[in-house]
Formats: sequence, C-alpha cells, structure tokens
Amino acid sequence: MNSAGKPAPFVPEDAFEKDLPEGTLGAEEELWLAAPETLKLAGGAQEILDSAPRGHFTGELVDCEIESNSGVHDTPGGVVSDLISRRRELLEHAERLGRVLGTSGTHPIGDWREQEIIDKPHYQRLKEKLGWLIRRNNTFSLHAHYAVRGREKAVYLFDRLREYVPHLLALSVNSPFWQGEITDMQSSRVLIFSRSMHRAGLPEPFGSWEAYAGYVDYLQRSGSVDSLGEIWWDIRPHPGLGTIEVRACDAQVAPWRSEALLSLTTALCDLLSREYESGERQPVRPGREIEENKWSAQRYGLEGTFADHATHEAVETREAIGTLAELLENHTGRDLSGVARILSEPTEADRQLKVYRETGSIREVARDLAERVRRSATGG
Repeated sequence: MNSAGKPAPFVPEDAFEKDLPEGTLGAEEELWLAAPETLKLAGGAQEILDSAPRGHFTGELVDCEIESNSGVHDTPGGVVSDLISRRRELLEHAERLGRVLGTSGTHPIGDWREQEIIDKPHYQRLKEKLGWLIRRNNTFSLHAHYAVRGREKAVYLFDRLREYVPHLLALSVNSPFWQGEITDMQSSRVLIFSRSMHRAGLPEPFGSWEAYAGYVDYLQRSGSVDSLGEIWWDIRPHPGLGTIEVRACDAQVAPWRSEALLSLTTALCDLLSREYESGERQPVRPGREIEENKWSAQRYGLEGTFADHATHEAVETREAIGTLAELLENHTGRDLSGVARILSEPTEADRQLKVYRETGSIREVARDLAERVRRSATGG
C-alpha cells in the first residue's frame, strides 16, 4: 500500500529509467527433482530453499521444481557459468534429500496429479484461481533477461522480439513426452503451458508505453492479477528489473545450448536496440503470422518450415535460422557459433526420442536427462 492507503502500482515510477548498464544479461533455469529408484517427480524444493543462499534459487509452482537464478553479467558465458555453479549446488542438496536433479521442457513420466503446489502465497492463490489448469502445469523453461534503458524502447523490443519466438523455440525443443506418452510434439511444454493458460504464449504488440501501462492498470484495477508475475507471455517487459524477459525456450540439458540460446537472444536485442536508436524501425509482425511459425517449431522443431514474412513462401527452418544468425553476427559481432552447432546436431528432443527407441523405456529417457545434468555440473 502507498501512503494514501491504495495498492502500490505494479509498474514503478522509474521503470526502465534506472541508471543500469544497457545490454547486461541474466537468466533463470527451471529444473526438476525426481526419486532415484523410479525417476518419477518428487518433492524437495521447499527444503532446499530453506537452506540455500538467498538469491541463488527460487521456488516455482510445484515442490518438485526449483528455479536457478544467475547474477548479472556482460556476456552469455558469464551467465551460464553461474547456472553451472548453481547446478553443482543443487546436486549437493538433491543428494542430501535422496533426489536426482534433471531438466527438460516436460518431465517424460512425471504425473502432475502426484505433485504438491509449493507453500507460497502467490502459488496458493493461483491454485485457487486456476485449479486444474495450474496444477497440471509441470513445465520447465529457460528465461533470459536483457537490460533496456527507456520505456518506448522497451516496448519496441517487446513488439519486435515476438517475431523470433519460433526461432528460439525450434532451437530449444526438449519435451516430446507428456505423462509417459509420445505427444508427436517436439515441445509439449508449449502445448501444456502457453496453449492452455490465458495471459500466456505469444502476446499482442502494444506499439507504445502508454498502451502497455494501460493494460497493466486494467489488470490491477479489475483484480484480474495480484502481480505482474501472473503475465506468462513468451516475451514480457519486467519493469521491476528494467529488462525484457524472453521466455520462449524449453529448458536445456547441455549448458552450451543454453549459452547459444542466450547469445542469440542477446544479438537479437542488440540489433533491435540499434534499430530503435537509429530510427530505422522495422514492421511489427501480426501474431497470426508468427503463430504459424511457432506451431511449426512446436510440432517439428528444426525439421519443419517457416513462412517468410516478406515473401510468404516456405523456407526450411534450419535455413531460416541460419540466415538470421549470419545477419546477426555481421551486424552485432556476437559469437553465434553455438547456434550453428545446434543447427548441425540433433535437438534435445531428438536425443530423448533416440534414447527411447534404443531402450524402449521412457524411464530410461528420464534417467539419461538426470545423468547428463549431473555430468554438466561435475564435469564427469
């Protein structure tokens, strides 16, 4: 409450006007806990939060999920170094609790009906509001933050970044299973989360800070949300931090893949920032066109096609992303060799399906995910 006894506005007065270095980066990685014998999801996040250093981790919706938070860095490599260090900490906590640690966009065999909503007021309110929809949301993502100075500039990046949600999703697909079943989707996370939750998925463009602030005021005054954390778009402004948050990616097992996705996100933001500053602003694509490419990414990963927004012709997804990465490298100088490596290899979703074909066991898929997360943290 403010001094007049009214609720404080969700958007602070100094949103995107703080004296913060533009282009600094951070990330959040969502991971799961499982029982070592069965590899099924198992609780323990609240116990970890009680003993872990403040700021390293936060609780998410369910007690089998924990979010790792990086510090603020100038480079994607610095962010990923933090995430690897956090994995190492989490492994120690998980072993103490008799749990294994893993990550993927969805857990291959996890049953949402067996999970407990974490004991935090925010999530308990969501449980009451959304019921079955929120309880079944056992999904895991990688979120990137890019610091922006200027409100109108932040909205321009928000509007333009929407176009590249399919590219980031296609590179990151890592959830072909849901509840022990092959879904025929490379990203079941999108199906479970952003296709079923309102205020999730691909947002509409705003065009101006006034329009964004007006929408937030509408949500607050109507009582539709209790915080901006109840807006779950693929791209969203984060007024409290002064960042644009990119939430389009499935969680990754291999840290080098996370670094590649953070590098691509950073290069995109660099380019769009220059567009805004130079006055050479580009068209904002309508959601109905972007959704066609997002669907292809969700369904086929890198093996589908994207519609070219200028020509309306189909382009192989790998070719479209390769062309984008080359353009970004030329214009920003960012190292996007990790993106080229993803394009030359099977996706994380492909890896899960390969393990299943070789073993005939979805439980072995979960075991492989956990073992690779362990090796990523220990160097083993």
